[in-house]
Amino acid sequence: MAKLARKKTMGDDVNHEAAQRKLRALIDTARVSGRIVNPVEIASHAREAGLDLPESLTVVRKYAGHNFGSADSALEEALAFFVCSLASSEKASRVLEYTADDRLRVAELTATDGSEISVFSRDAQFADVLNVLLADTSASVSVGIPVPAAKAQFDTIICAPPIGLRSNGGDGFGSEVVSALAPTLSDDGLLCWITARGVLASREARSTFPALAKNGLHVAAVIDLAPGALAAGTNIEGTLIVFSRLEQERKLVGALRGPEDVGPIVAALKTGPVRKPGAVWAWLSTDDQRSFMDLEHERLIRKLTPRGRHELRTIRSMLADERVERADRPLPDDFQGTALLFIPEYAGSRVTADLEEQTVKPRSVYRLIINAKQANPRFLAQLLNSPYGRHLRSGVASGATIQRVSIDALLSLELAVPDLATQERIARVGSDIGLLQAAFRDMQATLEQDWAGLTDVAERVDALKAVLDIERRIADWWRELPYPLATIYRRYQVSTVSKERLETLLHFFEMFAVYLAAIGASHVKALRQDWPDVLAKWLHPAGSAGIERADFGFWIGLAGASLKDTARITSDKELRAIAIETGGPELVQVASTLGGLGKATEPLDVARRFRNSWKGHGGHLKASDAERLDRELQQQVRDLYEATASLLRAVQLVRPGMAEVTDTGLRYKVDLLAGSDPTFEVRQVEVDRQVKTGALAFWGQNSRTMCRALPFFRLGAPQQPQETSFYVFNRVENGGFRWICYQEAREQEFVAQDEELSGIIALGKGTG
Repeated sequence: MAKLARKKTMGDDVNHEAAQRKLRALIDTARVSGRIVNPVEIASHAREAGLDLPESLTVVRKYAGHNFGSADSALEEALAFFVCSLASSEKASRVLEYTADDRLRVAELTATDGSEISVFSRDAQFADVLNVLLADTSASVSVGIPVPAAKAQFDTIICAPPIGLRSNGGDGFGSEVVSALAPTLSDDGLLCWITARGVLASREARSTFPALAKNGLHVAAVIDLAPGALAAGTNIEGTLIVFSRLEQERKLVGALRGPEDVGPIVAALKTGPVRKPGAVWAWLSTDDQRSFMDLEHERLIRKLTPRGRHELRTIRSMLADERVERADRPLPDDFQGTALLFIPEYAGSRVTADLEEQTVKPRSVYRLIINAKQANPRFLAQLLNSPYGRHLRSGVASGATIQRVSIDALLSLELAVPDLATQERIARVGSDIGLLQAAFRDMQATLEQDWAGLTDVAERVDALKAVLDIERRIADWWRELPYPLATIYRRYQVSTVSKERLETLLHFFEMFAVYLAAIGASHVKALRQDWPDVLAKWLHPAGSAGIERADFGFWIGLAGASLKDTARITSDKELRAIAIETGGPELVQVASTLGGLGKATEPLDVARRFRNSWKGHGGHLKASDAERLDRELQQQVRDLYEATASLLRAVQLVRPGMAEVTDTGLRYKVDLLAGSDPTFEVRQVEVDRQVKTGALAFWGQNSRTMCRALPFFRLGAPQQPQETSFYVFNRVENGGFRWICYQEAREQEFVAQDEELSGIIALGKGTG
């Protein structure tokens, strides 16, 4: 097991070591036998071993059996930090926590002088555990709900009732427990209700908040909680509702996704209503039913809305006939026009203006009759298939496993629609692009069947290339590539020595694999609650080289797996909901564009096979062979450009510098690491959440979020003269990690340790 942290005094060393041996033996026995260990027994040994309260609870919860959850996550810790900060900011002398699970969110306060802590647990066994662990504190532990009494007044109450149980007229979210605790709240106190987010919209909970208001509890704040905050192993979205005795005109809404969000939200609640929103909070009127997630969704829609003159129109307002039927039904007898639009009920499916282009069965497709004087169906199809349209459709979709859009919700969607002439031009250009693609497919089919047409096809393609200047764009790709790739590609373009040129090209391909692996895995880490388990499988694949000796094939495999997972995260309803709660909707939107980068693994794998089958690999190579291999790899360069160029323009590598706090977030000076010149462009970027100064990150253009890059590469080396040299992790060495640089004319390397990377590499390897 992981090395247990311990607090020892000189006289207690022997006792602590003996207790730790007993604790380890107990846990090892449980591991081998699979038996459930008595949690009180574990708690006793943990206490004797000198573990503090949070550490002891972690050990108890991890090894005490099926009725206890897993170890605390960062989100759970942030939630505990939040409620403790609220209690501290109110200078609470008496704090009560009622818990239905195996968490103690006021653990930090148990050591605070002057605070009287009362814990009421629904679970008698957990109460016994707490009685053992809190034996040396002034905290009291009881089972059940406190009986209201005149003297039982608490300054802060944290209530985490059971979810799904209905008793005494409850709503299934624990409102009956909140009502029972209400009389024990002091006149100027705060009550924090931690429950599922469904309470905000559930039919069963419609009367909950008016009833609580009659009991003197008025909503002061509603804080969104990411899945995993309520119960380990579940994906229930949570909410934290703060009540006050004072009647409110405005309420605070916010999103708690990590420890860095706690301070701003607590400060905003303490300061009171202001006009400007913060990075993770905003003030709304008490009758406004929107959450902070809703505000983020609206902001993202504004960002995705196409630029140019337009007006907002509902789909219903553009219909020629309000009779909307399934596409498998016959058209009305009085139908005269041809302006039809086919929209699948599945939110993620493609909209078309022609039923024959549909991939969804007609019985699952809505057929809309469009007023041709109001809108062009082909334009509407393009709009609804764009990121803007897809986000709109997903926002009104519902369903546990498959997201479906009801016809009423669909017709009520407001779209940004330009005038009819602009619509028709956009539709015509889209159609022309489709015709060009069809023409290219026809030319490809011709070449596959009849080589006699090669000259004609080549001339037609060359004419189009000349117009688009594709060859020049590929040659000048270094001007916009991310910095580590741009420098290598530029050196490749100017190299005149055939063997050096080939070696540089192979370095370019390998560095590209590392970069794609980093961008994919970094976003998976930022968007998944279970990222340690997911990354562990990828970093230590069975039967092949893992990260400890990262070769070309490893980086390609990690890139493919992680980029595929980003696509899955953003398309799967359940995973997407978790990702939005964890990283925010803008980061999810950025990640949704990354799946296309996965196509780049195919040309990279071809380049890997070229290198591994290269007869001079590791030995002598003739210049003529180097020239031939260079020519043969040109198609892989082109395929790589096609798969990645536009996406790498949209998501850039940056290095955040100094930060400035503004009314609406954090303003960073960032270096844009693009192009081959190490004199980087500096830009001012506003983001909603704190990022580490000097640490490399990925940033979607004009986005208010960044994704910190996993430490697979670094800018600058310890005690090296040039901080602009780019080094890549290569393998584990005895003295640390081997880092190599592909940018220089010859390969340079050094060995150095990296604490963050050590933690990443250790994932899934087991501990002793």
